[in-house]
Amino acid sequence: MTHTCNLQTLTNITTQVSPLLRSLPENSCVINPTINTNNHIDTLYQFWKTTHPEAGRIYWLTRAWTMLIWQPVTIALIASYYSDQVPTLSSMIQGLNRQTGVVGNFDFREHQWQSGNQHERQRFVAQELNILLDDLANQFDNVCRISPSTREKLLADTVMEMLLRGLKQMVLTQQLTRENIELAFSHELHHWQQALKLPVKRFGQLNVASDGEFFIQKRVCCMHYRRSDGNYCQGCPQKK
Repeated sequence: MTHTCNLQTLTNITTQVSPLLRSLPENSCVINPTINTNNHIDTLYQFWKTTHPEAGRIYWLTRAWTMLIWQPVTIALIASYYSDQVPTLSSMIQGLNRQTGVVGNFDFREHQWQSGNQHERQRFVAQELNILLDDLANQFDNVCRISPSTREKLLADTVMEMLLRGLKQMVLTQQLTRENIELAFSHELHHWQQALKLPVKRFGQLNVASDGEFFIQKRVCCMHYRRSDGNYCQGCPQKK
């Protein structure tokens, strides 16, 4: 199957999760892990700094970094579980909307796709994700430095959020019972923690709200509450 067909098959799935998870249009402003795109990363950072000056530097940093990683993390999980072929994620290029500060849409410079069983796909895509994030971190540090431990916590939080979102969807489609969410979450998160080689201490935990809804108790605060229009997120470590 050609790259174009593989990409179309993947985006048929990813757009069901978010309309942003689609193929990169031509003439897009792109963030490329293998080519110096510091100027675009600076544009991303400056957008959030200018739009919410009251929120402070930690917010601008975490917002910009999570914008860079949410898409590859989501695609890594989706490709691992729902696609027979997984992309060379380390070559992922991402679109940046300079008017909204949102990162979305994607393609891959390398057209090699990996097949295998689910665990083989997971190992491959996790390795590729780590390479991609290292490359993005190197470029990010040229613009505004964020500590490695904070990056790892934000990665862990994002993995947990996306994993829980997928399990909730499985409950809605009757592929999983609600009673088995905790067991499935723990089992799958263990595999991702090992595949991504993240310390266990970087991860938060799965909690249940008073209304019975599952949520992620995060390890790091995104500082959204410091925006003039912001509030505490559910699972915020700053929330008292």
